[in-house]
Amino acid sequence: MRIPRHYEQTQACRPTDPGRQASPVPARRSGTRALVAAALAAAALAAGSAPALAQPVQPLRPVQHMLAAEQASDGPRRVHQAPASPKLERAIDAAKSQKGTPYVWGGTGPSGFDCSGLVQWAYEKAGVELPRIAHDQSRAGTRIPYSKARRGDLVYWANSGGYAYHIAIYLGDGRMIDAPRSGDHVRERDVHHYNLGGAVRL
Repeated sequence: MRIPRHYEQTQACRPTDPGRQASPVPARRSGTRALVAAALAAAALAAGSAPALAQPVQPLRPVQHMLAAEQASDGPRRVHQAPASPKLERAIDAAKSQKGTPYVWGGTGPSGFDCSGLVQWAYEKAGVELPRIAHDQSRAGTRIPYSKARRGDLVYWANSGGYAYHIAIYLGDGRMIDAPRSGDHVRERDVHHYNLGGAVRL
């Protein structure tokens, strides 16, 4: 018994030379094989177990359903961390309200921000006072490993001497919001690990 493959449609192969035809299979050989297969199936049934090919075939999940499920979730599913404290959520909301604002060296808003200017401005909106520059902000709370960072913490990058030169607001699940560099703008993006110093719990 042959299992039909509805999901795999192939065209029959035909010889390119019209003079060539496939050789017919001798009737006696195919008849013998059929008898052997029938005998094996009868023996299996008598023993109380059906052959593997006689088992019901589970229907395949249509590809359209899988694509629809992925599109409904806007791509790969992310597992976001629980919300931070209300105060830190206000800081995150303030930073998100500035998405698209251009990076400006020394900018403290609202028309332009550098990295530490955005962090200071966003947390000030939530009632949290922070120093002005990234290095000082990286020392404004308790330093923790990045692996323990939670939503609302700060993440910072430092040179080989330990001086923090960039800082961002951690959103959870490997994402952050920051003012990246000259020519860029405030935006959400993945945390990059080159020179990542750690995180700061405020």
